[in-house]
Amino acid sequence: MAGKGQHTDTLLAQALGWLEETTGGVTPAIQPATTYVRDPAMPASEGLWYSRPDNPCYWQVEALLAELEHAEAAMVTGSGSASMAMVFEALHTGNHVLMPHYGYGGIHYLIGDMINAWGIEIDTYTTGDLDDMAAKLRPGVTKIVWVETPSNAELVIVDVERVAELAHEAGARVVVDATFAPPPIQRVLDQGADIVLHSATKFLNGHSDVVCGTIATRVKDDYWHRLDRMRMRSGAMLGPFEAWLLLRGLRTLHLRMEQAQRNAQKVAAFLDSHTGVTKVYYPGLPSHPTHTMAKRLMTGFGAMVSFEVDGDEAYALRVWGATKLIKNATSLGGPETLIEHRRSSDAYDSPVPVNQLRLSIGLEDGDDLIADLDAALAGRTSNRPMADATKMAQGLGWTSSDHKAVVLPLHLASTYATDPASYGKPYAYARDQNPTYEQPEALIAELEEGEQARLFGSGMAAASAVFQALKAGDHVVMQETLYWALRGLMASVVEGWGIEVTWFPTGDLDALQEAVRPGETRIVWLETPANPTMTVTDIAAATAIAREAGAVSVVDNTFATPLHCRPLTLGADIVMHSATKYLNGHSDIVAGVLIARETTPFWEHVCHIRHMTGAILGPFEAWLLMRGLRTLGLRVGRASENAMAIALHLEGHDGVAEVLYPGLSSFRGHNIAGSQMSGGFGGMLSIRIKGGEAGARKAWARFKLFKIASSLGGVESLVEHRATVEGPESPVPDDLLRLSVGVEHVDDLIADLEQALQKLG
Repeated sequence: MAGKGQHTDTLLAQALGWLEETTGGVTPAIQPATTYVRDPAMPASEGLWYSRPDNPCYWQVEALLAELEHAEAAMVTGSGSASMAMVFEALHTGNHVLMPHYGYGGIHYLIGDMINAWGIEIDTYTTGDLDDMAAKLRPGVTKIVWVETPSNAELVIVDVERVAELAHEAGARVVVDATFAPPPIQRVLDQGADIVLHSATKFLNGHSDVVCGTIATRVKDDYWHRLDRMRMRSGAMLGPFEAWLLLRGLRTLHLRMEQAQRNAQKVAAFLDSHTGVTKVYYPGLPSHPTHTMAKRLMTGFGAMVSFEVDGDEAYALRVWGATKLIKNATSLGGPETLIEHRRSSDAYDSPVPVNQLRLSIGLEDGDDLIADLDAALAGRTSNRPMADATKMAQGLGWTSSDHKAVVLPLHLASTYATDPASYGKPYAYARDQNPTYEQPEALIAELEEGEQARLFGSGMAAASAVFQALKAGDHVVMQETLYWALRGLMASVVEGWGIEVTWFPTGDLDALQEAVRPGETRIVWLETPANPTMTVTDIAAATAIAREAGAVSVVDNTFATPLHCRPLTLGADIVMHSATKYLNGHSDIVAGVLIARETTPFWEHVCHIRHMTGAILGPFEAWLLMRGLRTLGLRVGRASENAMAIALHLEGHDGVAEVLYPGLSSFRGHNIAGSQMSGGFGGMLSIRIKGGEAGARKAWARFKLFKIASSLGGVESLVEHRATVEGPESPVPDDLLRLSVGVEHVDDLIADLEQALQKLG
């Protein structure tokens, strides 16, 4: 189990290392029950009784939030506004609160519409002006000093340490809205704040698809218990599904914030040098008035940037409406970059300059964002093609046709009402096609540079469809080393259909040439790097052999992903993925996908097979897959970096006989891998342990951070003794351990490997 002393990256990726208690699942269950059976003898204060006070879906995410914030306790709420309202609801008539003069507009609406009527006295101080704040403190009367840092929208960094000193001397609590800079960028409880809250809708969840809030406390005192009761009494609860999604989002928080901050620094520097911009607000710029304080109190500068254009409000509005890639939308913290004219959004008497625009910087390619802003400031439209990072972050830029939502809806309908004159177009029945499939299919096809993609209910369903499209007497050629379940399918099912299978040594092109039968061989199946030996096959050469024989070449690209290898550009006809793995990347769905270089009669028959056999993906799973694809580049990039570092560390290790990783120059297929892979060599590697099977099993049982579990490609690292998993007929060496390297901090992973391999040499 992950825990104290580990890096934040590891705590997030592993979500504290908790396992689902009844099954050992690495992803928690969703508990939708509203009520629970109780033992009449159990005290009313113990156990679960109703879901408004508590839900098991909260426990892991709240524990993780507390760990991140260095808090004694944390809670999730129905929204950021719910979290803010609860802070005031736990006060009494006559209490005094100090608020910054400007910040999140919602808090001003809340005060004007409700809190003033409760008899709570509100005074404002100039944001960041601690002398003004100190002058307005009333010892014994002021109960809350509210801070927003960085502030919305001028990104003022407030000295929370000094605020806490002043407030505590006066007997007041410090409540900080840290939405703009979540942990670990800043940890305001360590700086003396008493309560920290977030609109977790924003960066903490980070996918523009959940409205939620959080509150964390430095000390579980009477006020905290009032807040806890207030959540129950006011009903400001978070739904169990939303809590589950929030936890899923948190597992990539470190990756998302790193990328968004890199982009923000780049965009801010560009704007700072632009002649059409008079002022840029970003704490990472030396010109920002609180830059020095930001360096002292924060580990990064966040992903929010505001700027003032050189012109009036009309010009600012024109720029606001001219961006093409950057979405004109409210909110912040999602994978897509947003732009907003806050003066238009704030209905009250806003102090925001009329020529100011606010950016929430996302995960796209930074140069794409700069090109879009440059064009908008010049009054033109950028025609720059989207980079892959932008395609993933923005889901190709699609928005819903009805409401222009940046996240497309989840379509659950099984059937569709249609016009009799055009029956079945575009939809008739959900086994044929579901609108939820369209965006992930289009994005995957784009990433693989294919013409079409089709989702399936699993990777095995996708693979099976290829062979189901054949007929008795057809001949296929398969490499010997590949996913074990596929080998089992061929032996126990496909050969029973009268299809002849010839196996050839993996990577041996001469053997492949001998195995194919011109005019007879229908399929040549390749998998590279191969599972689990990582053997590399020359895709261009192998597919040329298949093409010359008149066969369709299919490449399982699950290990490499389109981020590292694109077999269709090397001559393959079809690419297959177990989308359960890297494409989704969160160990919470089972899915498969096929991608065709071009539509052919054979491809159309494969698509027909999906329809006829019902091997479809559920709409919820398709929606989650699309959500996972938005961070694919970040996840695969980090996993690949970690795997390379681990491979280098283990090469020559006393307990390791051999490291199997295409990125090592000593690896037999390294040169071929280098010619057909780019940007890295993937997150999968295998190691052969000194001491044979006994040594491998001994090491396998020692792992603590790496989970002893099957599958691969998730955010958490896994380890498997494949010979045990595959059984006595497995061709895998019994001294081999396969590692699926996740997105934790690499030092923690290496430390776990070191303790597992200790005294094996």
